[in-house]
Amino acid sequence: MFDLEKSIAEWRKQMLAAGIKTPVPLEELEGHLRDDVEQQVRSGLNAQQAFENSVRRIGQADKLKSEFKKTCGANGSVWLWIGPLPLAGTLILNLAGLFVFHRSSSVFFSDQWWSDWFPNYVVWASFTGIAIAVSFANWRSQRKATRQ
Repeated sequence: MFDLEKSIAEWRKQMLAAGIKTPVPLEELEGHLRDDVEQQVRSGLNAQQAFENSVRRIGQADKLKSEFKKTCGANGSVWLWIGPLPLAGTLILNLAGLFVFHRSSSVFFSDQWWSDWFPNYVVWASFTGIAIAVSFANWRSQRKATRQ
């Protein structure tokens, strides 16, 4: 006899094996699968036929993975650029001040440095901290999903 829960668990394993490891998209796909199966069963199909039709409608795991990469990015690495870009901008402005205007405005611990450049470094440190936290959270959720 057909066991819907067992079939969905097997489908979920196939999705994980194909590389859809983040929990949110996988749970969303499973929700769509369950809704579609339920709707087809209400319209008169048996559970096995409804499940097979729903799996065909949702698509194969490898195609789904490539679609997720297009919309969500391959991973959370884009967040890692949040920190270094403001730092690079700050360094470029420091060098421009030094070479273009022939004055260094980044003399540490002077009143000028505290008022002109310190806020930039605070913003850079904030963005870097956020980027590291988001990247770590993404890594943890992917690691947790692969263990399940």
